[in-house]
Amino acid sequence: MKRYFGIIATVVLVFVVLIALNAAGTITLDRPPEDEYVPVRSSYNAGPTGTRALYQLLEESGYDVARWRENYKDLNFANSSAKGASLVVVGPFPRGTELDDDEAQALRKWVAAGGNLLIVSRTPRAQFRDHYIHVQTPPPPAVSGKGEGHDAINPPVEEKSDLLISQPTELTRNVRGLMISKWASRLSFHAPAAEPRSGKEADDTDDSTAEPPPPKPAPSSAADPDATPQGVPGVVALPDELLAPVVHLGDSEGAVLADFNYGEGRVIFLSDPFVIANNGIARGTNVNLALNLMEALGGAQQKIYFDEYHHGYRSQGNALMNYFRGTPVPWLFAQLLFVAVLIAYSYGKRFARPLPMPQADRHSPLEFVGSMASLQQAAQARDLALENIYPRFRHRLCRTLGLPVTAAPQTIIARLKRRVQTRESEVELLRVFSESERALQGERLDDQRLTELVAAMRRIAAQLKLS
Repeated sequence: MKRYFGIIATVVLVFVVLIALNAAGTITLDRPPEDEYVPVRSSYNAGPTGTRALYQLLEESGYDVARWRENYKDLNFANSSAKGASLVVVGPFPRGTELDDDEAQALRKWVAAGGNLLIVSRTPRAQFRDHYIHVQTPPPPAVSGKGEGHDAINPPVEEKSDLLISQPTELTRNVRGLMISKWASRLSFHAPAAEPRSGKEADDTDDSTAEPPPPKPAPSSAADPDATPQGVPGVVALPDELLAPVVHLGDSEGAVLADFNYGEGRVIFLSDPFVIANNGIARGTNVNLALNLMEALGGAQQKIYFDEYHHGYRSQGNALMNYFRGTPVPWLFAQLLFVAVLIAYSYGKRFARPLPMPQADRHSPLEFVGSMASLQQAAQARDLALENIYPRFRHRLCRTLGLPVTAAPQTIIARLKRRVQTRESEVELLRVFSESERALQGERLDDQRLTELVAAMRRIAAQLKLS
């Protein structure tokens, strides 16, 4: 392992540098560009074009608000929490999250079944997908003395926005002093114009003798939820068209705020997101208009959802990956995982010959002592047993008495007698030393005398407290 430590350290350093370069080239410390040309209408966005201020205002005011992060098809599920609730859709949607036909059909079906829908967009047809909606978008106005960036973030407002109030209604209560932007589009609701025909088909149309087509049946203001065009019970039938709106704000060019009874539900269109955006809700009495809209949706007694699914905040999939989507963090995780696998492989790789596993010694030291005693007894090696005991006893005794190891037995005995009172006399002590030394030189001993010599040494050691 030590041989390849330099190589592994170099590889790790290279990957760290790659990760740092990847992060430095992708992460931007500044906020992405955001203005009325490229708005971010999410309730998570605290920037000028977001709607987080309205969402938090409703939260702190006691409204039951939440964020809808599912597909519109989930609105019609039997166990959906959106049954009888209200939905706020703020456009435009970011690129790649546009509404498809199936979702538009599901949204209209949910409203017809009794849902309340508020669409705040300068192009509401993209959010509701009804061909009876016609939009007239004014060109972006220019304000003298102000740059384009300033206008794009803070659009100019109509100086006499109150003139747009068509009639006193629940939505126009206490809204004197409105600040509607000049970018507000004008909405009209009527059948699409017939496309001109050409060729033989046009000639046939000019024939005065041709029988006129049968009259179109009058649209119903409310559809029966238990009937469908096919007569299948339990499926909600959708209204054929959006007609006869109640216009709350508008002028001769079209409506700015209008609502419809759509089946059993209600749909409201507001063509100026500036009214509820962070950069416009505090202007004039825009906040009163926003609260009137919330009250029309059911107020604090009804759950109000803000659509976040089409702003990129979807609950499907991994929540952590959704949070880091659009950032280099997933790539950083992948590179770190690769480095971790490389390190694990390096530690698990064998760089030398296999070694045996260490084995713990399970024998007791007393087993060796017992085995040696048995061998010495069987061989009658009494001198060997005494050789293991007497030199160590003599060495410890000399160190305790402060004598050299080569001191004569008489000197040792004289010093011992002055130190302690032993039961053995000087003659007996001298006999112990002399017989032990003769046994070491080859003189034979019997078992009894060997035991007596060792016992005398133990008594002397005990009296001197020799370790």
